[in-house]
Amino acid sequence: MMKKIICLLFILSSIGQLSSQIEVIPSRLNFGTTGPSTEWVVDVHIKNKSSQKDFLLTHNFSHEYQVLFTSKTLLPDSSIVMRVKFQPREKAVYNEKIELYFASMEKPIILPVYAEVAYLNPQDHIPCPDFSRLAADCCSDNMFMIEVVDDATSKGIPSATVEIREEHLKRMNMKTMSDGMVSNSIPIGYYQVIATHPDYAPGEYLGYINHSHSRIVIRLKQTHKPEVIVPLPEVVSLPEPMKEDTVSEKSAMLPTDRFKPNNVVLLLDVSSSMAKGEKLELMKLALNQLALALRPQDKITLISYADEAKVLLPTTSGNQTSVIMTIVNELHADGSTSGAKGFKASYDALRKAYIKDGNNQLFVITDGVFQPEDQKDINKLVKRSVRKKITTSIVGIQCVSFAEQKLSEVSILGNGSFLVLNTPEELNLLIEELKKRSAR
Repeated sequence: MMKKIICLLFILSSIGQLSSQIEVIPSRLNFGTTGPSTEWVVDVHIKNKSSQKDFLLTHNFSHEYQVLFTSKTLLPDSSIVMRVKFQPREKAVYNEKIELYFASMEKPIILPVYAEVAYLNPQDHIPCPDFSRLAADCCSDNMFMIEVVDDATSKGIPSATVEIREEHLKRMNMKTMSDGMVSNSIPIGYYQVIATHPDYAPGEYLGYINHSHSRIVIRLKQTHKPEVIVPLPEVVSLPEPMKEDTVSEKSAMLPTDRFKPNNVVLLLDVSSSMAKGEKLELMKLALNQLALALRPQDKITLISYADEAKVLLPTTSGNQTSVIMTIVNELHADGSTSGAKGFKASYDALRKAYIKDGNNQLFVITDGVFQPEDQKDINKLVKRSVRKKITTSIVGIQCVSFAEQKLSEVSILGNGSFLVLNTPEELNLLIEELKKRSAR
């Protein structure tokens, strides 16, 4: 009897040791609140740390998942990979405990899975990628081009609005260029594309955007003779030498008894994408409006960024209107978007010119998101600046909705505002934001 008890204890001890020798990494799958940037495919590494061979017998993943294995045999001191593709069919909260059964164990290893599905993956019909490809290949974006043309002449229509919707949710909002074309990238999926222009009846495309359907032509029928549109001026005239009435007019915009002194840095995106359409000219006009409002007690610094950060105007008194506007009107766009160095240079300038009891604020003016390798560093810099009582606001110029979402997140980190500049009617937004932040 005693031998049987000892033998049973030995078996139970062995099972306990084996279970502790199987390691699952990550130990839980947390997809968070799903959105367009969710990684739907996750690789789970299962490691056998013991000196005995083991086998993964079965699991209880439901039809909401596709599951692949490099192998189900765990050799001593080796690993296998379990690739899981999450493909929910409805919007809901998923809080599950997946059971993984191994030959060496009486009880399964539990793998918790959590997701708040607010957005459904448009590529859930695509099979989970095999192990000859990276997991990320499952949900790669697809480049597309949309051409909006006059139905009668087949000529491209410039400045047409192109809106892309998915399940009635707006994914992108763009403007066609002078040739009537616009391009971007989006996950493969089923979309509604709506093209509008004041002089034409709306047109739409409803269907898949994928590798086979990446070029879409939408023909619009003219409704009336188009009005003559006065283009944005390429160069804003410099003001006359400042007279007493001009000074009083500037002071009237930000009266000293109502608004504290401002120490502002303008970090300007001058990458090549800013040369498209009216983006660069809109930025110039908004900056010139701001220059006309600044007072002698205000400080302004201009820094540009594309491939590198460049100080265009060291910290200068706000009454140097002509100097500020001359530099602004000479801006041109070229290069890629790399923002981390620009943020660092901007915060350095703000700290050096810091105004105690004043408004110390960074404005970032851009048309798109920052490079992924920069984003982590930018977030750290923004959060650190908040502790030093520096506000960060973002101005998005004719951004697509995905970019607006990402830029808005940065402004939230910086205790600032996310401002949208799409038309000349919105040029005063910098002045209004200064008033909001510097009000006594």
